[in-house]
Amino acid sequence: MEKEYSKGRLFATLFALGISGGSIFIIPYIKFVFYDLQIQVTGMTNTESALLLTVYSIASLVLDIPGGMICDKIDSKKGLLFALLCTTLVTLIYAFVNTSFIISMIIWAILAFTTMAIYWPIFSKVLNILGKKTGVSGRAGATFGWYYAFNGISAAILQAIALWASTQFATPVANFRAAIFVAAGSTLLATILVMFLFDKDMVAPTPDMASEMITEKKNSKFDLSQLGTVLKMPMVWAIMLVCMIAYCMYSMMSYFTPYLTAVVGVSPSASGAIAIIRTYVFLILALVGGTIADRVFKGTAKWIMIVFIACACIIGGLLLLPKGSSAMFVSIYTLLPAALVQMSYPIKYSVIGEVGINPYLFATVTGLAAFFGALPDLILGPIIGSLLDSRGNDAYTILFIILIVLLIIGAVCAYAIVRHKKNIVTE
Repeated sequence: MEKEYSKGRLFATLFALGISGGSIFIIPYIKFVFYDLQIQVTGMTNTESALLLTVYSIASLVLDIPGGMICDKIDSKKGLLFALLCTTLVTLIYAFVNTSFIISMIIWAILAFTTMAIYWPIFSKVLNILGKKTGVSGRAGATFGWYYAFNGISAAILQAIALWASTQFATPVANFRAAIFVAAGSTLLATILVMFLFDKDMVAPTPDMASEMITEKKNSKFDLSQLGTVLKMPMVWAIMLVCMIAYCMYSMMSYFTPYLTAVVGVSPSASGAIAIIRTYVFLILALVGGTIADRVFKGTAKWIMIVFIACACIIGGLLLLPKGSSAMFVSIYTLLPAALVQMSYPIKYSVIGEVGINPYLFATVTGLAAFFGALPDLILGPIIGSLLDSRGNDAYTILFIILIVLLIIGAVCAYAIVRHKKNIVTE
């Protein structure tokens, strides 16, 4: 009989994991908040600033799959502690060597290892097991939702503290270093929380997973054939496409900011405020999305399918808006797909637990999905940037058409997962 777990232990584990997620990505994406200060202090050009994330994305692509396979073999709690401690150490080093672009690139490559190759697959594996084993309302969607609620709130608070710290000193160098120290303190705090609140018993296999435990023991050694095993599963390819397109929507939302200023005529300050709502405030909607997925649609894949279809229709509406439409109306209208994305993108990895994949392969599948998820930043982002340079505002029409096509493909893949899950249940 499966052991009963208190909600207190469950939420403590999710809280520790959420703080980890809210802190561990501060430095890799530091330019999102401290773009001007970073360039001023380090002496980087705008191109070099972009290249840091390019290095991070390329390193992630290389490390995602082997990292996921490794994380299927190691203790999840130890893996999280390792990732957080290493990130803390690397962050402290960056505080004193940030003027060297070469060293910064090396640091960003190391951060890809700690954040994307170790932390990312472990967090997905843990949440899927929690959803399969206990969960909130017994399903994975809500565990992902609660995780991202804790993640979003903690990230907003930590970024606010870092922003405050960056204004307390007389020189830009001291201010930037203070912000970096806050980031290091954040991952150190997360390390302590994981050490004392993360319940490793809750993410261990349960007795009723006997066959899966046997498989896990047989596969306790690193084996490349494990990768071949998951690649032979058609549903894994559907999962990878769904996760990639969900991230693509999340990433491409950033273009709503220049769209509002260049096409709609919204002021940069107002567009920036709307961007904060899209990116941070709406992240708490992940909890709403997880609850809807669990209680209304009885599964994340069906909910994501509905979201993809709705987003395709809403973006199609942007192509039909008459010229001269109210700037306020268009601004609010662009928040609709953003809200839907934030209610689905954060819980996308929970579809892994819906297609009958053994838990010992969760991290490997997550690594593959993360590999595909990095492609929009490496391919679509530069394409849209080039189109904006060459075609100006016409590039947004092309972007919206591309997104609609991708969303339709994603809806078809999500539907395939729904059908597969139904067949599993009826067998």
